[in-house]
Amino acid sequence: MTPWDIRAMLRALGAATLGLVVVWLVTAASDEGQLTVGARAGRTLPLAPLCSAVGAALALGTARVRLESRAFEALGRSPAETGRAAALGAALPSVVIALSILAIPSVDVGAFYPRAAHGDVFVAKNDGAFESPTLGVRIEADGETSALDLDGAAALHSRDDGLPSGARLAAAAATGFAGLGLALLAARASLRRSLLDQGARRRLRVLAFGEALGCAVLTLVAFQAAAAHVVPAALAVIPPLALLAVALARLRWDRGRAHA
Repeated sequence: MTPWDIRAMLRALGAATLGLVVVWLVTAASDEGQLTVGARAGRTLPLAPLCSAVGAALALGTARVRLESRAFEALGRSPAETGRAAALGAALPSVVIALSILAIPSVDVGAFYPRAAHGDVFVAKNDGAFESPTLGVRIEADGETSALDLDGAAALHSRDDGLPSGARLAAAAATGFAGLGLALLAARASLRRSLLDQGARRRLRVLAFGEALGCAVLTLVAFQAAAAHVVPAALAVIPPLALLAVALARLRWDRGRAHA
């Protein structure tokens, strides 16, 4: 790894992290209020792979970086090799989030499995208040809201209640694989644009957009089907894993062609 790679990695990491913070702030500003940090984070985490893709594109999409990539190409280095450090930096937040989902029970994964709320989401108490263990919110009789104090076991049970078996593991794996796959896809598309003619650039953009959209739609459908207990939660891992496999195969192919 060269100093140029390290700088590109840090730029991509900063851009992806900034995008994730912006998404979290927008989510926090538009929620019902008085939600726990875990609930707010859970609503943001499904968009982490998208932030990774944006971070890689921003770090490698400038004219200066594309010119430097052409110089590397003349020295026998493929665009995929040039962009892999930035892709790893952009994917790092998604990988960290995936590990956090597994390691921290307070992180809510309910946003990955959208489903209709049941009638017992809010439970009436004897003092006239209402409590929602799933949202972690207590509403007093006078309308005052406050965070509900739940112990670790109760919080984990309430958050994962009704989710399919292996829901947390599937959400973590899909986030990590999608973050890596989308970051590699965005990095390759950003750097190869300067090496192609206008028609080839258009086809490359269409192909990259189609692959990302297809992965997102298939993953979303799988998560919704898993939320309805129609399919196992592990099915949602297949689209991002396939996208990552294709991205790694292209990285190896580009590297072999550059050294041929």
